[in-house]
Amino acid sequence: MVSLFLLLLRSKKLAVFTAVVGTAILSSFNSIAGENCDWEELIIYNGITRQATFCVELATTYSERQQGLMFRKDLEFNEGMIFVYDQPKPVSFWMKNTSIPLDIIFADGSGTVTKIFKNAVPFSTVSIFGGEQVQYVLEINAGLSKSLGIKVGNILQHRLIGSQN
Repeated sequence: MVSLFLLLLRSKKLAVFTAVVGTAILSSFNSIAGENCDWEELIIYNGITRQATFCVELATTYSERQQGLMFRKDLEFNEGMIFVYDQPKPVSFWMKNTSIPLDIIFADGSGTVTKIFKNAVPFSTVSIFGGEQVQYVLEINAGLSKSLGIKVGNILQHRLIGSQN
């Protein structure tokens, strides 16, 4: 009985330790992203607090959106690309000529996340439908949406989101 109690006590300490370390890692991720951003900062909120911060490259023109992250060799952990459309519309993406596995986050005209496609397969030509009323799409490294707790309903914040481009 005593050994079971000690085992439970250790597991609770491990859980607390894991939570503290995880919070520290996420905090450092957010501060690193904000301080070392060569492009523009995009923040994701969970409705109350900051969930994540990314340095994003903009894809606002037709040709920039067509090119996207194709032919890129890598993407830093805190980087991404935000695709901006003039108005909400049906959008589909694919991974043709894209060697980086990605999470693709679709958002409506207010910046509210409506769909997350996780772990898009590099070089795939399968169409990924984002929805009927998509105005913003964020591409980040695969696995980050899960590890950072990004979910449908979160809010993307960027100077172009919600503005009249």
